[in-house]
Amino acid sequence: MNDKKTYTPISNENFLRLLRFYKIPESAEDEVLYNLYIETVELLTLHHQTFENIPYINLDHQRLILQLIHDYDFRMRGLNFEERQSLLKDELFHNKLINVVVDKYGSSAIFKYDSGTYLTPFSMEISTINVYLNFIMLKLGSIPRHNKATELYAELLTSAFSYVLTITELLVRGFEKEALATWRSLHELEATLLLIQDEKVLAQYNQHILYALAFNKLIAQAESDKVFIEIKAKMKDLKLKSKDTKRFIEYGWLLAHNDFDLYIHKFNFRDGVQTLAGLNHKRNIYQVASEITHSSPLTLFTKRHYFLSIALENLYSSFLTIEALFAAFYIKNTTKNEAEFYEVTRSIYLEDINFVKDRITK
Repeated sequence: MNDKKTYTPISNENFLRLLRFYKIPESAEDEVLYNLYIETVELLTLHHQTFENIPYINLDHQRLILQLIHDYDFRMRGLNFEERQSLLKDELFHNKLINVVVDKYGSSAIFKYDSGTYLTPFSMEISTINVYLNFIMLKLGSIPRHNKATELYAELLTSAFSYVLTITELLVRGFEKEALATWRSLHELEATLLLIQDEKVLAQYNQHILYALAFNKLIAQAESDKVFIEIKAKMKDLKLKSKDTKRFIEYGWLLAHNDFDLYIHKFNFRDGVQTLAGLNHKRNIYQVASEITHSSPLTLFTKRHYFLSIALENLYSSFLTIEALFAAFYIKNTTKNEAEFYEVTRSIYLEDINFVKDRITK
């Protein structure tokens, strides 16, 4: 036997520490899970000793255990302890569980698909924005939701920063086109966040969320009927036709903006939201991102590095816009001491953010 291709399970004590770390309550299943974990380690060792083409790498015990826990929990959901024990005695089920967990571990740790990447999680372009993003998300979650307006605004900021994280993850995986397509959604939120700084606009935006819920039949029929009476009355006042209903529901909140003009602007993103937000300079990039979203053949013949460059450049640009909105929001809703601490920390993070942004755009 080749000892170099042998894996050793971690101790039961360390295994239990991991379970508690991941908030899995102590139970009689602790021993069951540990024994299953030992079996997965033994099977991985057997694979390496049997198949010469499998590269031998250090075993990521944490990843393997998490995969086991999630698969076990999903398969056993709805069963009591006795029923779970009975099912594990079924040799076919038992072996399938172990083999599937090992297969999933191998596909993510050993034979992971790689499309050929330009960036890694350690690249400055990724790590710089992600470390600050993590700091922001921790702060965002601590903001008190005193009213519906604050709650809605905080939720929109959370969505925006989630898009930022998604884009960095896509870039690390080598999915540059998909990252740019996701930036399209980020940009739409960026523009919306700029406009709803006005409380009147935010209130109308919130009202049109209700309209959208009614339109998509996501609220009770009785309430939906009342909402549609209101929608029809407003559309009649604006001399809009029934074919305009969807556009009015999605963008009618723009009417609350001081600069909105029915003769100049339209109920859409490009000639409404984007224009009023002063982001027309992003129109061409937004169009390219839309081509990707709609699977245009044009995107098949464009080099990946082009999409990487514009995805990074526009990611940083949008992030800085939204970060500034978050900073103002956070400082307004926290204590004086915390605000002062945040300002100092923010300046440190922004120094590197702007350093990377300048390098990207050169």
